[in-house]
Amino acid sequence: MRKVNNMKRTFCSNRFLLAGAVALLLAPVAVPTLAADDAGVPGGFLRFGASARSLALGNAVVGMADDVATAYWNPAGLSQLRTMEVTAMGATMFDDTRYSFFALRLPTEQWGTFSLNGTFTTSGEFERSTWDADLGETFSEKEGIFSLGYANGGSRFTYGVNLKAVTQNIGGASGSSTGLDVGVMFRPHRLLSFGASIQNIVTPKITLIDEEEKLARSTRAGLGLRFFQGRLRVNTDLVQTEYMDASFRSGMEFTALRNLVLRGGYDAEREHMSAGAGFRLENWQFDYAFVSTDLGAKNVVSATLRFGVPFGVKMSTDRTLFSPSGTDRNVTFDIQTAVRGTIDSWRLEITDEQGRLVRILTGNGVPPSGVTWGGEDEEGRLVSSGHYDVQVTVVDDLGQEWDYATDVEIMGFTDRTRVPIRVEVSGNSLGADDDKDNSSHGAAGYQGDNK
Repeated sequence: MRKVNNMKRTFCSNRFLLAGAVALLLAPVAVPTLAADDAGVPGGFLRFGASARSLALGNAVVGMADDVATAYWNPAGLSQLRTMEVTAMGATMFDDTRYSFFALRLPTEQWGTFSLNGTFTTSGEFERSTWDADLGETFSEKEGIFSLGYANGGSRFTYGVNLKAVTQNIGGASGSSTGLDVGVMFRPHRLLSFGASIQNIVTPKITLIDEEEKLARSTRAGLGLRFFQGRLRVNTDLVQTEYMDASFRSGMEFTALRNLVLRGGYDAEREHMSAGAGFRLENWQFDYAFVSTDLGAKNVVSATLRFGVPFGVKMSTDRTLFSPSGTDRNVTFDIQTAVRGTIDSWRLEITDEQGRLVRILTGNGVPPSGVTWGGEDEEGRLVSSGHYDVQVTVVDDLGQEWDYATDVEIMGFTDRTRVPIRVEVSGNSLGADDDKDNSSHGAAGYQGDNK
C-alpha cells in the first residue's frame, strides 16, 4: 500500500509540475498587453541574444543559465559546471547589420569561475541627411561590449557579476563607458531552479559629441522546471526594462536523443516566435535557431567547444578488448567528474548484447580513479564472449544524475578457436585426436587463442 501511495504522490507531483509548465509557456500569450518593442531604447543591441540556443528558447534562460552563453543573461550561471568552455555566434539582423558574440569560461577549483565575452554589432552605408536635404554621404555605426565575469557558489546557490566596457561609434563620433551586471541562482530541488539578474545595475553612460546617452537597466527574474530526469526543460522569464513595460519570455527544450535537442520559445517583448535544435558530438555542440521577426526571419548558428569533462562525467578504458582467461585478464575504467557541488553516489552498469544486466558496481561519494572489471557476473562466474555496454552514472547532492556510456569486448576460449598441434614423443608423431591409450608415451595438447 505504501508503494501505491508513493506512486500516486509522484504522479500527482508530476501532474502539478506539468500543469505549471503549461501555465509558464502560456504566460506570454495571456498577457500581450504588457509586451513592448524596445526600438529606440538605449542599448537595444545588448538584448538581442548570446547564442542560437538562447534565441531558440526565446531568451528565457535566467532561471536555468547552465552554459557560458546563457550566463550572459545571468552571470551566476557560470558556476553550473567545472569545465572550460568557449562559444561563438554570428547573425545577420537586417540589411548591412551584423551581430557577433563570443564567450570563454575558465573554472578553477578554489577561486570560482571566470569568463570573458564580447558582443559586437556593425551597420554600414546609412545615408547622411538633414531634415530637408540629402547630403550624398554615408556613415556606419559600430557598438561593442567586452565583459569580465566571475561566479562562485555550490550546487544550490550561486552568485555572479559581469564588469563590462561599452563602446559606440556613429559616423565618426565615438564614446565609451563601463557598467556592471549582477545575478543569483537558487536551486532548492533538482526539478526546480530560480534566477534573477540586473543588467546595468551600474549604468554605462556614453557621450557622443555633446549628448550623453544612458543605457537602459533591465531586471530579470526566471523560473526553470525539469522533467523526466532533465530530458524536458521549461523556462519562463519576467523582464522589466527602463522606459518599457514588463514582458514575459518562455522556452522549452527537449532531449529527443542523447545527442539531439529540440527547442522552441516566445519573446513577448519583441513578439518573436522561435525554434531550433542542438547537436552534440563529444566535446562539440552545434546549435541552430530560427527566429521570426517583423523584419523577416533570421537563421542563427552557434558552436560551443567544451574541454575536459563536458557533461558532468566522462569515462575511458585502458583497453577495449580483453580476455578473462588470457594475458589481459581485466579492463579498468577511468572515471572523471566535473559536477559543481557534492557527489553523493555512483554506479557502473554492464549489460550484454541483449540488454541484460550482468554486473553492477556501486559506491558512495566520488568514484575511484580506476574501477576494474575481470569479466565476472553478479555470481562471480565469467561471462561469455561478446560486446558489453558500460554506463557510469553519478548522482549529486540534489539527486541530479549525470551519465556517460562506452563499450568493451570480451574474447574468450571457444571450440572454434582451439587449434590442434602435433608433438614428437620418443620419435613417434602423436596427433591431437590419437587414441587416449597412447597417453603413457606422451601427450598431445591444444594451442588456444589467448586474445
